[in-house]
Amino acid sequence: MIRIHHVGYVVRDLNAYAASLPGLEFEAEVVDEIQNARIALYRVGDASRIELIQPLGESAFTWAHLNRSGEGLHHICYEGIGADAIDDYLRQHRLMRVRGPVHAVLFDRNVLFAVTRQRAIVEFIL
Repeated sequence: MIRIHHVGYVVRDLNAYAASLPGLEFEAEVVDEIQNARIALYRVGDASRIELIQPLGESAFTWAHLNRSGEGLHHICYEGIGADAIDDYLRQHRLMRVRGPVHAVLFDRNVLFAVTRQRAIVEFIL
């Protein structure tokens, strides 16, 4: 069954942005050398999670997004679709793969990024 895992935000300063959001409970933080970013995961309430991504340089996957769009919502992440079914799911929902699978250090699992026809970014934890 597919479910929302987290909502991701791109930020300039992870600590300052986290301090501005109410009700966050820290879960984990890593420096992901693959994504060239400092990334933290927070729980909100019983099941909701927010991921904050602070790009560390121009080679970061999220650098251009931050400079073009500023801080804020970057993606929604789903889990519950296995790697063996993801291609069919993308085709069925007319999503275009843009990156991955790639290892996500924060989750110690592979993820894949796609984009909708309306240019919304969707992440899948595989």
